[in-house]
Amino acid sequence: MRLKTILLFILLSATGSQAFANFSQAHWRWRKDDGTQTHATWTAPQDFPSTLPFTVGTPVRLRIELYNSTGNNETGTFRLQYQRGSSGPWTSISNTSSGFDFVMAGSGPYLTDRQAVTSSLIRDDGAGTFSGGKVLVSTFNFADTLNAGTKKEYEWCVRPTATLSLDSVYQFRMTFTGTSDTMNYVSPLPDMMFRPNISIPGNAGIYKDSLVTGFFNRSSGWIASDAGFSIPLSDGRDLWAMNDSYINNYDTLSGTTGCLFQVRNSALVQPLGNWNWTSTSTRIGSGPGIPSLFKNNPDDNHLLWPMSGYQYGDTVYVYCSNIMNSSGGLGFTSGGNDYLGKMAFPSLTVTGFDSLQSFNGITFGLGFDTAEPGNYIYTWGVKGGFITSNIVVARFPKNNPLAHWSFWNGSAWDTAVSHIATIANGASNGAFVTKVRNKYVLVSTEFSIACDAGTHIYTATSNSITGPFSPQKTLYTIPDNVLGHSPFFYAPSLHPEYINSSNEILLTYDINGYNNCVPACINNGYNPDYYRPRGLRVPLSLIDSGISNTSMTPSHTPEHGNNWKISVFPNPSHSVCTVTMEGCSEREVNLVLLNADGKPVYHYRMPVNSTFCTKAIQLPEGLPKGFYVLQAQGRQSTRFAKLLLQ
Repeated sequence: MRLKTILLFILLSATGSQAFANFSQAHWRWRKDDGTQTHATWTAPQDFPSTLPFTVGTPVRLRIELYNSTGNNETGTFRLQYQRGSSGPWTSISNTSSGFDFVMAGSGPYLTDRQAVTSSLIRDDGAGTFSGGKVLVSTFNFADTLNAGTKKEYEWCVRPTATLSLDSVYQFRMTFTGTSDTMNYVSPLPDMMFRPNISIPGNAGIYKDSLVTGFFNRSSGWIASDAGFSIPLSDGRDLWAMNDSYINNYDTLSGTTGCLFQVRNSALVQPLGNWNWTSTSTRIGSGPGIPSLFKNNPDDNHLLWPMSGYQYGDTVYVYCSNIMNSSGGLGFTSGGNDYLGKMAFPSLTVTGFDSLQSFNGITFGLGFDTAEPGNYIYTWGVKGGFITSNIVVARFPKNNPLAHWSFWNGSAWDTAVSHIATIANGASNGAFVTKVRNKYVLVSTEFSIACDAGTHIYTATSNSITGPFSPQKTLYTIPDNVLGHSPFFYAPSLHPEYINSSNEILLTYDINGYNNCVPACINNGYNPDYYRPRGLRVPLSLIDSGISNTSMTPSHTPEHGNNWKISVFPNPSHSVCTVTMEGCSEREVNLVLLNADGKPVYHYRMPVNSTFCTKAIQLPEGLPKGFYVLQAQGRQSTRFAKLLLQ
């Protein structure tokens, strides 16, 4: 079973709570110096620390809110100070760099010193009326007034100097001297760290995929979750199965979401290869109780965690680990036999759950192989050990996943699960196996159940479904770090449908915050990037130099039935297209045009009176431009064709 943790959000949310009855420095946010005061890039959500690679002289900006609820107008002199650590001396920042870790930026292409702050970029709904503020680029000592019942925001642009201490936490505060009341400071204070700007040894050739990163960085629908198992579908879509998920409720001003996820599982439906997140639909259930997509028990203490899956004909099967909330351990335990969740294709509505046999504590669904010759589908599983894990493999008939499974016992397929043999070892229960062209590839994460516990992703390969696998080797060291701490991470997954023209495969992994090291819930806000998959591009040669440079097998599950073809032209089309079916032995087929969400927008029952027949289609008026899928469904078989509408 994959290790997870239930975050103690309610307790953590008490950190930084504030009461508005004074004159205080309150919320804040870090950003890059790469745009105007309204368009520069935020490096972290509101009230969350920023950890940046160090380059001497590169400016960084800090926006700080001050509010006044005392009833008095406060007039005085402002400055910005820093301290190294949480108890060091406070040092005022000026335009002198000698002996100082920070200095005013002086000038920049995006900001003018002392220009007015024209719009509030800090979320603080009860702090008073926004009355502007100043942008400070060279000025470091100035007089201002904060009237009663108002708040202001100040954006400081400063540069680190060569004397800065790398890997040290710095805290910042504004001072306001000469006022009638003492200024207070709401917790937490702005804090940040600069780390050495060097590549991690061993990661050469592997890089973060910016398209995938952007795909998981979204502001509506699915916001964040762990897991991220992709299931390629025969109509040119990808189904991403996700576990505990934050849905909507994203605050675009503060960059945070609520402190507790809303569903225990969800799914994303992506047009294959389209990394524009707005083209992807989010699927959840409707309850009763928690509206998780895969749910077969009204008792919310019982839940399912979807894993990998596969398509067979008009059904998509998703392996669902059966979990029950528990007061011990990591907050959960086994809820009994696991299930295969069933989704109708192409609508991708959940139609039911098939209970599987007992696997003696083994969790399968780490990956499926449907393309092998013969009549079997293969799936790998994990049997937990101490620290490391034991990887095993099973198979079942393609047309009957509820038949008694058989298990590799080291020399033959055996119907007794008690005879199952270990074919490889993972570094932890966070493991995944799949076929990548001509090799079977295992990836696993270093054992981790909290922050600072592990950072390595390992790989091993085999020429056979049943092993043996090569010795594990370090493939990647994750760079994720906040204030010197690495996160709790797990769930590596390979996506063979996403091998690019440079023979680089997509690898994702999950992080689950920095529990015990860095607060997860601050001022009732949660940083969604603490709970999002990371996407990497890994050259196949770094996994195994023996992996073929050309595709050996199709990416999608083959269709069943007789051998016939469907095509659409012209493609792209505008309002009319022609469907051609060649070699079809069905008596008739249902032609259904599906949009990117899998919803039908056109239907026609077409008789088949020859081995070559055509049908001109007048597309419905008002269809949005974009990709569609034409489904031709007969009694024995189904075919699909993509259509681009311009």
